[in-house]
Amino acid sequence: MTSYVRNPLTIAWAVLTAVTVLSWLTARDGGAAHTLNATVTVVVLVIAAVKAHLVIWYFMEVRHAPMWLRLTMSGWVIVLFAALLGLYFAGL
Repeated sequence: MTSYVRNPLTIAWAVLTAVTVLSWLTARDGGAAHTLNATVTVVVLVIAAVKAHLVIWYFMEVRHAPMWLRLTMSGWVIVLFAALLGLYFAGL
């Protein structure tokens, strides 16, 4: 049983579950419906970037991939996060 608890995939799954709940709580308590709240948006996007990184890293086995693929994956997450933030603040 302890081998399952110490398994990196189990830990990644637990973190993903926790940040999903955190994201939901952040968005739920972010204010009234149909109002823009930049802080909530940024927090939720950061959590989404962390979740994307964890899924790609652990469940797509990129952590065992060559360095160029790990760097490309991390760069993709960062560029996507920056693009989403840029589009959000450009439209705000």
